[in-house]
Amino acid sequence: MRKSFFIILSALTFSGLILFSGCNSKNPSTGTLTVIVFDYMTNTPIPNELVYISTSYLNLKNHVWINSLYTDANGRAYFHDLMPIVTFYDTEHWESYGAMQVYAGIDQTAVLFVNSPVPKK
Repeated sequence: MRKSFFIILSALTFSGLILFSGCNSKNPSTGTLTVIVFDYMTNTPIPNELVYISTSYLNLKNHVWINSLYTDANGRAYFHDLMPIVTFYDTEHWESYGAMQVYAGIDQTAVLFVNSPVPKK
């Protein structure tokens, strides 16, 4: 009885190691998008601006967002762990938007020049 218990336990452990060989995949499944917001008139980054990302232009305009982040002191908003999809981005105070294809395992940067000195209402 004792010998067969260890044989069964060893077989289950070995099959578990084969089925679940590791948690780290060599083929990543998500990507990273960095959006940099610039004022086109002064060519300076805009800090503390809320940046939204969405899966379509319609979702962007209807306020259905995947995520939203504030830009840092350099005008950058970092979005991590995004699925490979076309991502639309917009800011809170300006009427500018853009789109970028996110690829798995690739860190990408999009520069958004805001189009008007008059903020949204």
